[in-house]
Amino acid sequence: MADGLGIGAVLDAALAPLVAERDALRAERDALRAERDALRAERDDQAVRLWRAEMENRRQRVEIDRLKAALEEALRAAKRQAAPFRRPHRKGRPGRPGRKPGHAPANRPVPDHVDEDLFAPLLGCPCCGGEVEDVADLPPQFVIDLPPEIRLWVRRFHTQSGYCRRCRRRVRSRHTQQHSTATGAAGVQVGPRALALGVDLKHRIGVPYKKISGVFYLFFGVTICAATWVRAEARIAARLEPTYQALVEATRQSDVVHVDETGWYITEATKKAWLWVFAVPEPKITLFAIRTSRGGEVAEEILGVDFAGTIGIDGWAGYLQLLCQKGQCNGHLLRRARALLAVQRRGAARFPLAVERAILDGIAAKRLRDDLPPAHYAALCDQVRAQMQVLLAGRIEEPANRRFAQHLRKHADELFTFLDVPGLAPTNNFGEQEIRPAVVVRKISAGNRTLGGAHVHEIAASVSRTAERNGQALAELLPRLLRSPTGYVLPLLPDWERPTRKEDLDGLDALRQGALRGDGRHVRRGGSAHLPRPGADARPPPS
Repeated sequence: MADGLGIGAVLDAALAPLVAERDALRAERDALRAERDALRAERDDQAVRLWRAEMENRRQRVEIDRLKAALEEALRAAKRQAAPFRRPHRKGRPGRPGRKPGHAPANRPVPDHVDEDLFAPLLGCPCCGGEVEDVADLPPQFVIDLPPEIRLWVRRFHTQSGYCRRCRRRVRSRHTQQHSTATGAAGVQVGPRALALGVDLKHRIGVPYKKISGVFYLFFGVTICAATWVRAEARIAARLEPTYQALVEATRQSDVVHVDETGWYITEATKKAWLWVFAVPEPKITLFAIRTSRGGEVAEEILGVDFAGTIGIDGWAGYLQLLCQKGQCNGHLLRRARALLAVQRRGAARFPLAVERAILDGIAAKRLRDDLPPAHYAALCDQVRAQMQVLLAGRIEEPANRRFAQHLRKHADELFTFLDVPGLAPTNNFGEQEIRPAVVVRKISAGNRTLGGAHVHEIAASVSRTAERNGQALAELLPRLLRSPTGYVLPLLPDWERPTRKEDLDGLDALRQGALRGDGRHVRRGGSAHLPRPGADARPPPS
């Protein structure tokens, strides 16, 4: 028994190192297995990360390709000569062109006179030549066309001169139809109606001087050099100065004015010039001003510091210094929001989408102004404003959205002004439409050569466009002004009456002289940002 115990102890003592080595090997095995499992997990995690990185890489490559295509399209659009202002995307299902159902038809009225009657009898079938019966008269057709030969109307004035003993100088007679007393080498003058047509073609439609001369030679057979138009328009602008100042005064007294500006070019100007437009819906006034500044002082000069109306503007910061009530153009804001939606994804697109919805809700509320009771309409307007305030009070992470929100906060009081002002539109499209012809003129003529030519253009373009909006023909207005011995205000607006008394004409002529000298409230404040006015007797340099 003792021997058995002794043998077991010896065996246990001999096996103890082996058991310890076995346990160490097992522990090492377990550690290696744990390390293997960790390496396998890390491998799986790395594979997942690589897969996600590959997917993100593919998504970014798709986004880069899309942005490259958009950039190429934008660069081509910037250099495109044909239709640069076309819509970037066409409607999938455009509506039927023409007037909507329920509107009165727009037919050309029947002429008030007929110069030639022509009859086409039906003597036989026009197809086979057979005999026809039951012949009935059809309603007449009127064709309005130019005469086969347009003859110029030439007046020959016979005047006299004599010596006045009281004045002690030679005097001469003048017919009421004369607009100039030049004789000798300058004895053949271009009439006031032709000059009015030239002014309209140049400053409203944008036809260059040489092409105007070509039109007169082609259709009327008269040769007029381009310099004639330049000198004549300078004299006409001086006579139109009182009318221009009257338009400025009427604009200052308007309730709503849409303001916009675009770049202009003057060769002799040392600073970049800008063409401003002040478009009044009622009364119908379009006023142009060319200045070497884009600051708010130009609007203050035209409208006056104490302007009590409301102006429709875009997001240009130069308007912030104006003290009058302002209405932001929501069309610019919608385009900016949609431009962000075109490049943003996931949560970043929520902010511009919410801004777009809030603006569209405000425009929809404006349309219900006449259909809702005042209390209901006021509550609807408050709801729209509260919607925008909550949106701007939130936290915004995306940098582009943050910049957009900063702009909206800066102009928060101007976003929904159109809800309170009946005559103010939600957008500044009216101002942009009125300045669009000036952009065409700029593209064709590249601006003006001199400061005096720019002054002529702002006056002639303002009078011509205002006359067109009020249904007035410049060819009927200018002759009376040019034939008058003194200047007066053209009756462009319905409430303007043409002065007939001599004292009225003398008073308006004094007003014109004062405006040219810079007297009264029509003076343009000095500084390098303003163009100099030509003197009363000075002739502006050619444009």
